[in-house]
Amino acid sequence: MKPEMFCENVSVRLGGQEILRDLDLTVKSGEVLALVGPNGAGKSTALAVLAGDVAPDAGSVWLDGKPLDEWSARETAQRRAVLLQRITLSFPFTVAEVIRMGRAPWDDDGEDVVAEVMAQTEMTGFAARKFTTLSGGEQARAALARVLAQRTGVLLLDEPTAALDIRHSELVLRTAAAQASLGCAVLVVLHDLGMAGAHADRVAVMSDGSIVADGPPDEVLTEGLLSEVYRHRVEVFAHPRTGRPVVLPWRGEQ
Repeated sequence: MKPEMFCENVSVRLGGQEILRDLDLTVKSGEVLALVGPNGAGKSTALAVLAGDVAPDAGSVWLDGKPLDEWSARETAQRRAVLLQRITLSFPFTVAEVIRMGRAPWDDDGEDVVAEVMAQTEMTGFAARKFTTLSGGEQARAALARVLAQRTGVLLLDEPTAALDIRHSELVLRTAAAQASLGCAVLVVLHDLGMAGAHADRVAVMSDGSIVADGPPDEVLTEGLLSEVYRHRVEVFAHPRTGRPVVLPWRGEQ
């Protein structure tokens, strides 16, 4: 069975407020799905529901053909990996030790895997460094390497480029695409619409807790839809070389 994860008619209330409403979202094998939307749209909560960290008040979540709650914690960890937006680690583990934690569901040290993912994320030279001494961007790359070391079919990445420079943002999204090419199902929460247009196979736009558009980037990232959802006029044009949609805020006269 190809890896796949989806939620159906999911609603979530937190603190008396409806955060997600009748959410339908599928993460498919072999593609990178970018989940975008303005602040407060519900993107991170949607990812947390898929991850199993937030239980929906209504609806269901499925992983590889079974309801998510029918898998044990170990079985779930063997099938989906999660990169959280915030990384909290107080103990002075080395980078190599942090990345090796991704092998925990498999009961092996996976040294070959650890070495491979450190090279993928350009963290080999940081192996002996204490994780807590790294910059925010370096910590983000080490955390991504841990997720890759988990060797799962589904990857859920919450704003993996937020702390990264241009070079490493491109590296992360090329790595996500490479995982998809191997058959993984990859969900990436992004704020940068240009990155979504450049790298995603499919884009889902969230607004007020629901999906308002879902499809190929050139069909979804339109001036009308984005200007309405973000409440700020944008302009969209095709990149002259790749043809991919480029999204910029409108800076002319309103």
